[in-house]
Amino acid sequence: MKQSTVSTVCAVSLRSSLCMLIALTPLLFLSTLAAENQHVQTVHTKDHPAHWDYLGVKSASHWSMLSKEYMGCETGNRQSPIDITTTHHGDHQQNLVFHYKTSQLHEINNGHTIQVSHVSGCHVDLNDREYKLRQFHFHSPSEHHIDGKTYPMEMHLVHQDEAGHVLVIAVMMETDASQPVLGKFWQWLPGQIGQKVTFPLELSLTDILPANTQHYTYSGSLTTPPCTEGIQWIVLKEPMHVSQQDVDQFVQIIGKNARPIQPLGERVIEED
Repeated sequence: MKQSTVSTVCAVSLRSSLCMLIALTPLLFLSTLAAENQHVQTVHTKDHPAHWDYLGVKSASHWSMLSKEYMGCETGNRQSPIDITTTHHGDHQQNLVFHYKTSQLHEINNGHTIQVSHVSGCHVDLNDREYKLRQFHFHSPSEHHIDGKTYPMEMHLVHQDEAGHVLVIAVMMETDASQPVLGKFWQWLPGQIGQKVTFPLELSLTDILPANTQHYTYSGSLTTPPCTEGIQWIVLKEPMHVSQQDVDQFVQIIGKNARPIQPLGERVIEED
């Protein structure tokens, strides 16, 4: 083959290769971009837990099917809430002392409840162990039952000690009397999901909590996904008081938000 012929063939071959590379470049770019978008979507999904609800296909009976992280809602054997019917007095009397300060409050409507946090520190002492108050929130109707009785509302005061152990104090709410202090707080309930409100007045929770701290206690779980177990529950015997108007206002904003009663199993409920 002549040299000129070889040069011509090589030039044609080179042009073909370049043309093929140019043609494939957009496809390679799109493939890479698609892979990156897929990675971003996966990260985004992982960072945002599956949405759950109290009604329809995302209600409590379906929580375990919404995410593998929620499987404990179905497979756990120490779930909350429960019906407190069979109790026995504990071997050791539990010493529960509230140390709640007057504080400004921050409220948020998270779509599942009205959640409230404090500015200043509040805590309870249980058997000489300190648990700091992280937040409190509400459910209607009550999630726990006492001897089969359901209350119009229930307040959960969520605490945590330095080791990360969670203590939740549940207070039943009965609509047999108005509560002026709580009524002032209720006027500022955030009506829209995601809305945050800073309560303009300072409030002490001791002004609305029952004076009697006798209670039931048992080992349970969170009452919302992921239904984590290992939660110590204290359910006060004496309810606090609210008006029916307060309950109606909460339900109008949030709706019914109580998880159904869970089996007690072999757990023991102690009474103090």
